[in-house]
Amino acid sequence: MRRLFFSLIMGACTLMAADAEQPLVILVSIDGGRWDYPEKHDAPFLQKIAGDGARVERLTPSFPTKTFPNHYTLVTGLRPESHGIINNKFYDEEFDAWFGIGNHPAAREGRWWGGEPIWLTAQRQGLRSACMFWPGAEADILGQYPDEWRRYDGKMRESDRVAQVLEWTGRPAEKRPHMITLYFEAVDSKGHRFGPDAVETKLAFHHIDDVLEDLADGLRKQGLWDKAHLIFTADHGMTFKDPTQVVALADYIDPESFAIVTLGATGGLSAEPERIPEILAALAKAPHLRAFERSAVPTRLHFSANERIPDIVLIPDAGWRVMLHSPTAGMGSKDRGDHGYDNREPDMGALFIAHGPKIPAGQALSVTDNIHVYNLLCALLGIEPAPNEGDDTLLQILAP
Repeated sequence: MRRLFFSLIMGACTLMAADAEQPLVILVSIDGGRWDYPEKHDAPFLQKIAGDGARVERLTPSFPTKTFPNHYTLVTGLRPESHGIINNKFYDEEFDAWFGIGNHPAAREGRWWGGEPIWLTAQRQGLRSACMFWPGAEADILGQYPDEWRRYDGKMRESDRVAQVLEWTGRPAEKRPHMITLYFEAVDSKGHRFGPDAVETKLAFHHIDDVLEDLADGLRKQGLWDKAHLIFTADHGMTFKDPTQVVALADYIDPESFAIVTLGATGGLSAEPERIPEILAALAKAPHLRAFERSAVPTRLHFSANERIPDIVLIPDAGWRVMLHSPTAGMGSKDRGDHGYDNREPDMGALFIAHGPKIPAGQALSVTDNIHVYNLLCALLGIEPAPNEGDDTLLQILAP
């Protein structure tokens, strides 16, 4: 009996030691969570976590400042021109097919997604992963999926998403995922419809702040709060948009001279090579718009080196939209917020807050690019990163 008791004790100690050694990283995206929202919209939980951990003043997204490109940049450390998800919608000549988001089938096909996302980096090195929604998680990238994942459902309540994460973290250490993603779209949705300053956007951000506190409380009850590393971030920010501020392409160029790839807060056109110079010359006269041939897009935007990028890239001023025609009275979008603009626009910046045992309180960094997040995730998981374009900038928040 004493031998059995001793064996049970040793077994429990072994499990406790294994549990203590297991990394647990939870990456949370608040889609459209602008860098200044925690104070602007008075989010007490995120403000407290920022004080107890580390914060980047403003995380600069990659261009274009859209949802799918930047979510995938966060988990690969590659810019859109490198990982290939160059917008929420684009055309690939080699595939002779369109990529789209939502229920578009291409979003679930691995052939579109370059690079190696963090869940595959973790799995390749013996760790487990789980994705409670994330762009790319539904695709067989490199022939693999996350160990566990859920197909995106915008109708799923935020509290149920947190409950799923807590079910994963509540498992025994030998079955618990090490790398978890969690995604919320409500703040982005309200920001688009009502604008970044609206009370509706504030209430949405407050709600996410509340459910994140529920996540923290759940981890405390599981005895994991002091062991887990949590990264709270976003894909991009949001700026006010006046629906009447439109650059109408048809006012400057013949609609028959080009084909539309995308329009809105950023735009792309395809055209025959001989027509491109005259199109660019005509669009140079359009106020509130910059137009570039793909090879001439400013180097700082890193948006030239991919054949999926349209022949002509259109970048309107923040708050303006590129459309084919000016909307008639009473028609067109009534939305008061948008993103997709030049990534140096402050309103496009995203929040970034990190908390965990390896992150001393009070750490602060200034403006930082989001390509560095992937290497931080790898460092927290104790794994070797795949080739990427980031560096160790965010590793400065870790304890020496």
